[in-house]
Amino acid sequence: MLGQALGLSDAEFEALQGEYFASPLFNEKEKAVLAWSEAMTLNTAKRDKAVWEELRRLFNEAEIVEISMACAMFNMINRLNDSFRTELESEEYNRRQHGAVGVTAQALEDYACRICSEDLKRCT
Repeated sequence: MLGQALGLSDAEFEALQGEYFASPLFNEKEKAVLAWSEAMTLNTAKRDKAVWEELRRLFNEAEIVEISMACAMFNMINRLNDSFRTELESEEYNRRQHGAVGVTAQALEDYACRICSEDLKRCT
């Protein structure tokens, strides 16, 4: 649901289920983040030099920390929910809530710009 709220298309969701790295729907930065997130999730990041080098080429240290922390947080939430056999809301329920959250790509960008003084200059 969050992806849809942020504007991901059905085609992008479909590409994420397969070979996203070959899809023209994602730019090089997005592909690098997806590859890094996948490596973190599979616990192969430490051994995957190519993925690390690409991330370092495209992002600064602060951005890499932010990307990694977001990935780690969602991995933790998923592992807890799986371990505790948490019954999640139905897809129908989430679809009804879609507009209620008020999360947009612009709102997230505005928030990120407020908390990161380095990026603040770039955002204004």
